[in-house]
Amino acid sequence: MDLARLVEQLLDPAFYPEPTTAVEVVQTHISYIFLTDRYAYKVKKPVDFGFLDYTTLERRRTMCEREVELNSRLCPSTYLGVVELREHDGALAIDGPGETVEVAVRMLRLPHDRMLRQVLARGEGNDALFEGIATIVADFHRRAAAPPATAVMKGFDGVKFNCDENFVQTEKYVDALVPRATYEFIKNSTGLFFQRRAALFARRVSGGHIVDGHGDLHLDSICATDPVCIFDCIEFNERFRIQDVAEEVAFLAMDLEFHGYAPFARVFVNAYVEASADAELLQLLSFYKMYRAYVRAKVNSFAADDPNIPEPARVASRATAKRYYELAAHFAAACNPRRLLVTCGLTGSGKSTLARKLGETYALQLVRSDVVRKELIGIAPQERRWLPFDQGEYAPEMTERTYAAMLERAEKLLIAGHSVVLDGCFIKRAQRKGAVELARRLGVPLLLLECRTSEDVIRERLERRARKNGTVSDGRWEIYSGQLAEFEPPDEIAGDERVILDRSKPVDELLHELAAVLPSAWRL
Repeated sequence: MDLARLVEQLLDPAFYPEPTTAVEVVQTHISYIFLTDRYAYKVKKPVDFGFLDYTTLERRRTMCEREVELNSRLCPSTYLGVVELREHDGALAIDGPGETVEVAVRMLRLPHDRMLRQVLARGEGNDALFEGIATIVADFHRRAAAPPATAVMKGFDGVKFNCDENFVQTEKYVDALVPRATYEFIKNSTGLFFQRRAALFARRVSGGHIVDGHGDLHLDSICATDPVCIFDCIEFNERFRIQDVAEEVAFLAMDLEFHGYAPFARVFVNAYVEASADAELLQLLSFYKMYRAYVRAKVNSFAADDPNIPEPARVASRATAKRYYELAAHFAAACNPRRLLVTCGLTGSGKSTLARKLGETYALQLVRSDVVRKELIGIAPQERRWLPFDQGEYAPEMTERTYAAMLERAEKLLIAGHSVVLDGCFIKRAQRKGAVELARRLGVPLLLLECRTSEDVIRERLERRARKNGTVSDGRWEIYSGQLAEFEPPDEIAGDERVILDRSKPVDELLHELAAVLPSAWRL
């Protein structure tokens, strides 16, 4: 049946078997919901978005039946069943004679004034309400553990697949709804989180934190009746519904923050953690808030493109999509805190080995003075040049150019969402001042890694390096002696922004020491 004709008939109060004074319609990008005085009838649109396919009647029937089954877990008295819309001699009727042309989910109509959004808008929300919701969700999750065969859907590969799909499906909205820089920042931050936290995703799967959950937990899927009814879960795609409990919690928390109810978001999260004894989920909270904000942006982008939605609603969806993209960028910055690390020490003190290991371990962008210096003069990084200290590319003016170029590269990387380690000697206050000013300007925490070791260790390292081919550094004893005479201790940087490291120790041992200093988000 023609969709427009179907909608027209379902808007007629006389169409329904129960008496009703009026019919309201609510439309999303995937369905129509027709509201009578007492009931609600949901008709799925014949659309295919890749992640869902409602293009055939049989698929829509299967999904309607699945919707009733799944939602009965959290809202059992509301979902009444699936009805057939049949046509006979040109007349359409619910469960009447004739050929089935469409199906619909039949539900009791929930009281509009008790919808969570309405309750909050009237200022009637309170901590007890969200503590109760948290308890309900935690109890539901305990009963909804996904079997191992499906739990792997939300391991590292499954979550990454969903994120990659989001970026592919929204690329057409770049510049129209989301600025290119914002899109790239969120995409890059997502990739960085996967690089840094692969072990965490594995622990969540093995620890039993993946559930066959609700999948769409936000303000408009909760009715604050007694008891609370959580409805409208995802039935159309199992990999969206099966998720880490952290994702489910993050979705509602994100939606509360989006609508200006951040204090209730904190109450909900804290109450859930207490009820579930799952404090580890806090390590994933910002990531999943970012992911879920992006999903909401995508959904609203789709709605803005839907020709069946009235233009005023499409305009509103465009504005909402833009706000969700902005929120996703906010959470992207939170889930991958940017940091600027700066090495400080004389040549041979082991700072480059430490910097490289930190970059590999924590997915930091490494900017090396030895590489930058040689790029500036147009030679290959491995080309050796044995020049006296303070001459040629090691002359003061060239060193100044090198450090300026390093800071320029670091700034671009930090703005793009990366964390950076600047690998250089930084033996003078003026050189360190530039790094400090960069961190302050961008609001990025700074950590100076002062590397110290004995002259005997340094001499042995430099002699071994001189005999080795293919190294980038030209450091040798003459350079060390010259730097030692000019070294200005970094006493201007103190407190939490400076750590002194004994580089005579093995680098892996130092990484353990640094674990107490580096932000927890960097620990793998």
